[in-house]
Amino acid sequence: MVRRMVWGRSSVRAVLALPLAALAGAPVSAAQSSATVTVNIVKPLSLTSSGSLNFGTIVMNSLTASRTVSLSPQNVLTCGGGVELACSGATSVPTYNVQGTNRTVISIAKTPTMLTNSSDGSKLTLTLSGPTSITLANSGAPGENFTVGGSITLTPSTSAGLYSGTVNVTVDYQ
Repeated sequence: MVRRMVWGRSSVRAVLALPLAALAGAPVSAAQSSATVTVNIVKPLSLTSSGSLNFGTIVMNSLTASRTVSLSPQNVLTCGGGVELACSGATSVPTYNVQGTNRTVISIAKTPTMLTNSSDGSKLTLTLSGPTSITLANSGAPGENFTVGGSITLTPSTSAGLYSGTVNVTVDYQ
C-alpha cells in the first residue's frame, strides 16, 4: 500500500515559514572589533620618617612687622628680620623614606600645619617646603630618601612659648 501525502494550503505555508523564521533570527551583517588591554601592576607604597623639624630658638627683639623664619629641606635656617629676630640653637629636618616600584614617579603632598603654643594655646602656621615628586630608582629597599623643611611667620603679637605640631606628608603614584 502506498500512501500519498496530501498538501494543503496551511501545510505549504508552514513549510515556507520555517526558512523565513530562521533568517529573521540571524543578524543581517555581523561585525567584530578588538581593543588593546594594558595593566600596570605596582607594589604598595611604604613611607617612613625619622627625625623632627626643629627651628631652634628664636628671640623676638621688638618686631615692627611680620617676619618669616625658614628652614630649608637641606637644614639651612634663614632668620628674617635683621636685628628684630635672633635665631640660635640646633636645627633639624625630618628624613622620609619611600619604597615602591622601580622607575615610577611618586608625588609628595605636604599639608600646612598649625603649631600650638603650650603656654597660651595661640597658633602659628607652618608652611612646609621640599620636593613635590621623586622617581624611585629601585623596587623595595632601600627606597628613596627626601627631606622636608618649612617656614613660619612671626608678628609683633606672636606669643612667647614652645610651639609644637605634627608634620603631615603623603605619597602616591603619579
